[in-house]
Amino acid sequence: MKNRVVQLLFVFALAAIVLILLNKSIISLNTFISVLWPITIIGISFVIFIENRSPQSTLAWLLILALLPVIGVLLYLLFGRSRWRRKKHLHRSEERRKIFREILAGRSFNLEISSPLNERSTYLTEVIQKFGGGPVANETTTKLLTNGDETFTEILQAIENATHHIHIQYYIYRSDEIGTKIRDALIRKAKSGVIVRFLYDGLGSNTLRRRFLQPMKDAGIEVIEFDSILSPWLLETVNYRNHRKIVIVDGTIGFTGGLNVGDEYLGRSKKFPIWRDSHLKIEGKALYKLQAIFLEDLLYATSSLNTYSWEQFMNRTYFPNQGILQAEGAVQIVASGPSSDDTSIRNALLKVMGSAKKSIWIASPYFIPDQETLTLLRLSALSGVDVRILYPGKGDSIISDQASQSYFTPLLKAGVSIYRYKDSFMHAKIVLVDDEVATIGTANMDIRSFELNYELIAVLYESKTVLDIKSDFEQDFQDSIEIKWDSFQKRSIQKRMLESLMRLISPLL
Repeated sequence: MKNRVVQLLFVFALAAIVLILLNKSIISLNTFISVLWPITIIGISFVIFIENRSPQSTLAWLLILALLPVIGVLLYLLFGRSRWRRKKHLHRSEERRKIFREILAGRSFNLEISSPLNERSTYLTEVIQKFGGGPVANETTTKLLTNGDETFTEILQAIENATHHIHIQYYIYRSDEIGTKIRDALIRKAKSGVIVRFLYDGLGSNTLRRRFLQPMKDAGIEVIEFDSILSPWLLETVNYRNHRKIVIVDGTIGFTGGLNVGDEYLGRSKKFPIWRDSHLKIEGKALYKLQAIFLEDLLYATSSLNTYSWEQFMNRTYFPNQGILQAEGAVQIVASGPSSDDTSIRNALLKVMGSAKKSIWIASPYFIPDQETLTLLRLSALSGVDVRILYPGKGDSIISDQASQSYFTPLLKAGVSIYRYKDSFMHAKIVLVDDEVATIGTANMDIRSFELNYELIAVLYESKTVLDIKSDFEQDFQDSIEIKWDSFQKRSIQKRMLESLMRLISPLL
């Protein structure tokens, strides 16, 4: 509250200065702009300074405003405004989300653990729930899906078997061959009487056109755009994207993980003929939380339309009590976003990795850790834990790729092993600890996923899927080239300078 008062006083002071200048009959527009522009730069710098952001973020913004003021102002208007502004914009929606969660918690949807977990797993589930994660659920089976062929085959099969509803949500959904194939499957089910709700992100899926979406609407599919980039709220929403990937069929089968919908995820891209990715199929009680996350996003995206009420989803049709009794282990879903009170996913990952006694294996296509994550990985490696990072051999963004590599030196010096996946792209988002606990989901190991995007991860405890994840990691390491300290130090001074520059602006990414 104090910061907001100070900001208001500063705005009033700027307005007073402008009025004084106008009263002195400054006629020249150029003169007026030359006076107003420095005031704008100073004002933005002052706001950034008093918001008490991280030192890295504050320094990055101040430097770009000083060195590239025009670009800096434009970037700030689009991407720079702090999360409290976003939270203010979403205040009413977040209050409704909380009510929705409270109603769900008060219903008789039983998520009690019937088969006890070991001491470490139990401790982690309790702490992660305090961090904002969902309740842990056993009687849940999971299946690791490796790459696009396996993932899309399973999703299409689940869609074909749907009897009541299909909920589908993606950050990127393309109108190419696989996108059209899934769309047509959804249309067939909608025409047969199945309820289909299709939610897509306004920025990630901005290439979708009316001619692709209209046949879905004509078939009765509810097509909803999450935060359109062509809206009055553009400056409030463009930097806060819904990066989640969710498919839920009849409340009994669900999917989440790294894959969006596009031909490139099947290796049909000239740039990336091999696309390495991982997804997760979930059946059983853990779908309770995954369904709730989808519905919260749906209700937010349609809040201005008054299409839905919270109460209409509060029944066994959407939350069936179908636990799989013979399932081993448990699953805990963790979600976070710009309206969250804290970085729940980042905190959960830190807790899981901090519990490591033998190994921490990480796969992430974008590796831009905050200081806490970087320190944890360095100290773990120095203490003898086998820390490995699986990283793309070829990146899809020069800024992100070079920024990521700027973190390699301190990690390699501490004994962390870094593997580059062939000469290809690796898009999986997985953490494996001690071959016992694993996380898989939509969140990258970067600041954007931790703080700015709507994301989710599934934490797997004592599940055979954890061993499948280990097996995939071992194969991926064999298919990769390990970065050695000696060779990495031989990179050119120009490359080091580029890495340093990209690292400097990485808090803005």
